[in-house]
Amino acid sequence: MADQPELLYAVLKESWSTDQFIRLTLSKIRKGSDAATRVTIRPVVIKGKAQLSFVSQYPTKDITKNYSFAEAEKRISNLLETAYLIANLFTTEKQIILEMRRNGKATLRTQANKMTDDLPARSHDRKKKDWIADKRFLVELGILNSSGNVKKDKGDKYRQIKKFVEIVDGLLRQQPALADRDPLRIVDMGAGKGYLTFALYDYFTHTLNRSVKITGVELRKALIEKGNAIAKALDYKGLRYESGFIQEYELPETDILLALHACDTATDDAIYKGIKARAELIICAPCCHKQIRRAITKSEDLQPILQHGILLERQAEIITDTIRALLLETQGYKTKIFEFISTEHTGKNLMIVGQKHERPVNTETLLTQIASIKKRFGIDAHYLEKLLDFKVK
Repeated sequence: MADQPELLYAVLKESWSTDQFIRLTLSKIRKGSDAATRVTIRPVVIKGKAQLSFVSQYPTKDITKNYSFAEAEKRISNLLETAYLIANLFTTEKQIILEMRRNGKATLRTQANKMTDDLPARSHDRKKKDWIADKRFLVELGILNSSGNVKKDKGDKYRQIKKFVEIVDGLLRQQPALADRDPLRIVDMGAGKGYLTFALYDYFTHTLNRSVKITGVELRKALIEKGNAIAKALDYKGLRYESGFIQEYELPETDILLALHACDTATDDAIYKGIKARAELIICAPCCHKQIRRAITKSEDLQPILQHGILLERQAEIITDTIRALLLETQGYKTKIFEFISTEHTGKNLMIVGQKHERPVNTETLLTQIASIKKRFGIDAHYLEKLLDFKVK
């Protein structure tokens, strides 16, 4: 019987250490016990300290007591041995139900968590997560000064870096297949100066304490040399820069593919390579949309809109990224398109995310939708469609 409760405690401990614990409930009172009808255990932050709050529910009152994790673990063990037969553990990824039978046996069931992916608020005094543990790379990259303060002209970039890491944190929680990847393999296509490349390495290594292998692919020799020099100076052993053109780069096995601000069809090349590598996550922030802008036919009924350059540009952006999302869905990806930071901080603020899944895909319906969009705007073909060798007419 002891093995099943121990598994529950192991998951509880892991979810607590990774900030994925939502709540634990204890119910079904043992015969002869005068315990509370139900005990609900949630994480709280009190005066800057993370604790577990036990709310014991009696018919006429509730009693709340707070404990450190070590104290809480002992108390949970004692309550399961003496007072309760069922424990229900919710984390951001899964739900675990432990049922203790009166004959001494125990069963443990695990299922996907049907609750929201977001963690609940802990308390009013909980500090906002900083997302960056080792700020040395920000000094090396010129975002912070030697005193650790954000430079006057780098505030927008600093906010963008933190927001990006926060987004990846949320996406990671939604991809259980990535939980056991060791090391986690990430490729950043068109890494540039490496702000986000270094930020992800810091997040996985210093915040999550996970083994990670990150490769920044870049054409400019000076940026490659600088990135590798900073990685070496900071002892970031799992991060390296390589020379490569996105279209020609031989992508190795990859768990997360990034393509941030790759110009025009280079974004499609990156998406295509991520699909072929069966990446669990494909994250893109497109730059420009020249291919579709040139391909749009200015029909008579669209002329009032498309005669204005700015509106033509925005229409091309919408069409390009909509078709990208639909094509990703044909390949077994759930897609999201959203602003990842306010337009006041950067004009290149749209993000396309593809999350790999194993559910059935209605490819015919998706291709019909793509064909309808193309017909409406007189577009012969989308570049990514050609890469995937679809004949959408």
